[in-house]
Amino acid sequence: MIRCESLTKFFNGTRALEECSFEISGPSITGVIGVNGAGKTTLFKSLAGFLKPSGGNAYVFDQPAFQNIIAAQNVILVDESMEFYPGATLKELIDSYSRFYRNFDVKLAMGLLKYFNLQQNAKYKTLSKGVRATFRLILGLSARAPITLLDEPADGMDPGVRTDLYQLILKDYVKAPRIILISSHYLGEMEPILEDILFIHEGKVLKHDGLEVFESLLIALQGPPDIIELVEKRLKVYEGKNFGEGLRRIVVDKEAYELLDLSEKLRSRLTLQGISPEGSFTHLTRREGGGINELYDS
Repeated sequence: MIRCESLTKFFNGTRALEECSFEISGPSITGVIGVNGAGKTTLFKSLAGFLKPSGGNAYVFDQPAFQNIIAAQNVILVDESMEFYPGATLKELIDSYSRFYRNFDVKLAMGLLKYFNLQQNAKYKTLSKGVRATFRLILGLSARAPITLLDEPADGMDPGVRTDLYQLILKDYVKAPRIILISSHYLGEMEPILEDILFIHEGKVLKHDGLEVFESLLIALQGPPDIIELVEKRLKVYEGKNFGEGLRRIVVDKEAYELLDLSEKLRSRLTLQGISPEGSFTHLTRREGGGINELYDS
């Protein structure tokens, strides 16, 4: 239902997205993961039809998303830049959204207001940052749009509310399956509800696959330095650390290591440990060279 083909976007000569291509054809909860500035928000606004691509295109139901009524009726983007009438109450905003989104569940919205202890007559502009984020999520889920884009939905929320938020997203997805994209640079707290991950770095899609693939993307090898050095000379190393004179640990690509021409005798002297998806994300987005240790040790 959504597709990007070589989607590229520049702002005043600065690249925000470059040749992004991926497709999501059916209901799923996908985590759009990337550090701040990776291009997540630009991607979401392109899919919602708010931004005109500089190159390539974003499609919703096989139609270009930009300023398209089909996209507008079937996509809801929830982010902190959502604009509301300055003096509108929460109930008035719910009524307004219910008139635009044909699947909007008013009963659900009012129930969530009560659950999160939000007064329906309160004005949005008077709410704190975290409470505003909660209300925006209520609107986004209650709209039941076929394509729901949640851009950093937990930003500003207390830890307890964040836990409720992710459980709410999962329960609502089970009740009304659709395409849900959630952007964040905190992968760990979202893992329990994700099916797929769209990994964006420096405006490019590095990988789009199931969560299970990211669970076996990188591995840590630990063993005698002389054997570890043989691996280091032939594979990209994301992290290396010595533990005394007789032990060294490195992080490498699991598939590359499995394809490495290394005897079983040498492999048997190495200890392998899996790296979590969040750990893999941290390693893959870390700047090469010039790290904190180098900065202070120089």
